[in-house]
Amino acid sequence: MIIKVGKNDALTISDDVVKKVLNIYPEENLQERSSFAVAFQSGYIDYKVLIKESESLYIPWQMFFLTPDNLKRAIKHIEDQRVDKFSPKFFTKRTGQGEVTSKRIVDRLVRLQNYIVSNSNLPINQFCGALKGKKIDYCIQFISNYFEINEIFFSKTKDDALNYLIENVESKSINVSTNALKAGVLPEVKGVNEIYKSTSGFVIKDDRIPFIFLPNENNLDEIVARHIYTILYLLTCIALDDYDFYIKQNFVASAVQSRGPEAKKHEIVTGILLPREITNSLYGGSIDKELIDSLVSIRKMTPTAILVTLKKRGIITQDECDALMPKPYKPNNKRGGRRAKITNSVKKFCGKTALGFIENAIRNGSIKSIQAQYLIFGRVRKKDYKTYCQQIWI
Repeated sequence: MIIKVGKNDALTISDDVVKKVLNIYPEENLQERSSFAVAFQSGYIDYKVLIKESESLYIPWQMFFLTPDNLKRAIKHIEDQRVDKFSPKFFTKRTGQGEVTSKRIVDRLVRLQNYIVSNSNLPINQFCGALKGKKIDYCIQFISNYFEINEIFFSKTKDDALNYLIENVESKSINVSTNALKAGVLPEVKGVNEIYKSTSGFVIKDDRIPFIFLPNENNLDEIVARHIYTILYLLTCIALDDYDFYIKQNFVASAVQSRGPEAKKHEIVTGILLPREITNSLYGGSIDKELIDSLVSIRKMTPTAILVTLKKRGIITQDECDALMPKPYKPNNKRGGRRAKITNSVKKFCGKTALGFIENAIRNGSIKSIQAQYLIFGRVRKKDYKTYCQQIWI
């Protein structure tokens, strides 16, 4: 492929190099973008177009000019980091709506995590693997006490309960990264947005500061309760030192069909949110929508999660479960809404704990502005970075 500067042929780069750079994020199908599709066919691409596309995709333009050997080493480093921090099982077996892993998100969070670990003296996190080999009842009590999931938590509104849980989790050196479709920290191209919307929750492993990622949800009736459930489920992964599980979008099927370690995780989470002493009192009674709605409000769970739990505990039959089950929702794929204040939006994606380290480094001058921008935004954004720095000094 020949790079053109104006009307002149400037230099030649390998088509194979371009394809491999674009295939760093294969789930996004970046080779199908019109600019590259035309370039592969014609054998030419304008230098300004290549730079613009690189900026749009948050891919450093310099990567397209690497030699095959240097690119191979760069990609191997990226892939090694993924495997070290994230279960490779998710990359090879998860496909389809709600069962996708965005490698771009994994790479962003690994970069943040590595920066923190390399530039701090965090001790070994005692929560990691703390429940390995422990019985379910012990796990339920331990997690409830460790993160203060008590009467205070259940007395709050769902939104306040979620914020309370995240604050307690992050106070234990576990970073929580959540949805950021309005934050501008991901490329605004169709392939990226669609993958982001259907990415399930997962954990980025580390023995000092593990990261929890919560997916974006489009069901406004269940978003908060589902986030609470997902956080607790992923916390059990960390505590049990078992990372090969995630929350599927089809929660009903995954929870009912789960066996072994996966079933244990669901049982721990439901044991925290809906203790057996509560459901034991429901044996033989009438289970109707009003009761389910009451449990939804008090126990901070979705109707789906409550009904599946009651079915697995033998409180209701399959027919009763089906009759009370809410209809499947259709995701709203519209982005919409105003863009959030930049300090708030990047905090959602980066996580409060991770961003705290970076902000301290910015204030004391121990981080270069380019590195800070890549950590915060995923690319160089000088204007936004200037605004961001002004806001964190207020």
